[in-house]
Amino acid sequence: MSEPGTSEPGLSAAAYAAVLAKLFGARRAGINFGLERMDACLAKLALSHTPRAIVQVAGTNGKGSTSTYLEQILLQAGHTVGVFSSPHLLSICERFRINGRSASRERFIAAFEAVQELADELTFFESITAIAAWLFNDAKVDVAIYEVGLGGRLDSTTAIASTLSIVTGIGIDHCEFLGDSLEEIAMEKAGIFRPGVSAILGRSAPESIRSLLAKQAEKPLWVGDEHLAALPANLAMPGAHQRENAACALLAAQTLRDEQGIAIEARHIAAGLRTARLPGRMEEVQPGVWIDGAHNVQAAEALASLLEGQGKVTLVVGLSNTKDIAGFLAPLRPYVAQLIATAGRGDRAYSAAQIGEAAEALGFASVQVEGDSARAVALAMKRPEPTLITGSLLLLGEVLSDMGDPSADPIVVTDPSKASD
Repeated sequence: MSEPGTSEPGLSAAAYAAVLAKLFGARRAGINFGLERMDACLAKLALSHTPRAIVQVAGTNGKGSTSTYLEQILLQAGHTVGVFSSPHLLSICERFRINGRSASRERFIAAFEAVQELADELTFFESITAIAAWLFNDAKVDVAIYEVGLGGRLDSTTAIASTLSIVTGIGIDHCEFLGDSLEEIAMEKAGIFRPGVSAILGRSAPESIRSLLAKQAEKPLWVGDEHLAALPANLAMPGAHQRENAACALLAAQTLRDEQGIAIEARHIAAGLRTARLPGRMEEVQPGVWIDGAHNVQAAEALASLLEGQGKVTLVVGLSNTKDIAGFLAPLRPYVAQLIATAGRGDRAYSAAQIGEAAEALGFASVQVEGDSARAVALAMKRPEPTLITGSLLLLGEVLSDMGDPSADPIVVTDPSKASD
């Protein structure tokens, strides 16, 4: 990981924990869509620096990977780059990257203090969006990349005027907020499109949905076979879905170069795509122990394609209670020797028993229920097969923290209002 939340001499862990407690306290208000509060906040902050390009990335899956690919391309070209992403694995500072490194706790606190007088007015996600804008202004980034938190049309990142839009793909997720159909979800994500601004449309959606998106954009740009063919043979992140994400980033880099004058050469694109990695995406964290942040049906299908032909695994699964348990588990069943259902420590997780019951109903060969995630992983690691832990980035963060990762935040902070968890 990129050294998230490193401490500076003299910075009190208690002071950092107090900031986290205050910031995460804003979650109690839940999700409150609308751009008025963010518009007012940004006006009051009166940020003095405008990046040469601002990229907004939406999509059911692939936002983080696409942003990381583009970030690495731009870094290879020598640009100063800011990335705002969500959720985090271990430290909230991971959500704010500048030149590939997470914000320090010191700069995070400085940004929080700059916006805290507005904190009572803002939701949690609005607050951290404002913190990202402050940090990018402070670093005078050349290019800022903002990942949408939920949907797009009324997401707080949409209050920041982007110069390039990306929709990586459309799948069924967060129906309680975005609608029950692909068409409804697509229209919410199309809300990031702006007059005169190019909109890149990824391949991870049915053709009819891509056509619907294209009709909403003034300048649609389709990711096509030619972009996939132009990718390096070997990417650091495996899978056909990652090649589609990389193709989005390739077209984005070309568009920034051709339309907005951002200096990028073909060698920068190739090097950035070959080296980009994002923690929690089919990552081996110990010998024979892998983690993957798949958390919805579409992501589970992509994960299943990675497992094909690799032998069976012991699968440790914990899921948010807004997810389709059966839909998530079904694609993975052929590749699982034993499933261990767990719950994690968040207050929005399915119980281990609920996941176990769904797995048994689907005909998994062997199912074990263990509500404590640390014990579930310990049980899995005793088995002869490789261990794969998946279902929630919050669960992955718990596992890494239990394994002794020193970058974990000093208090447990869940994020129930964050829809991309």
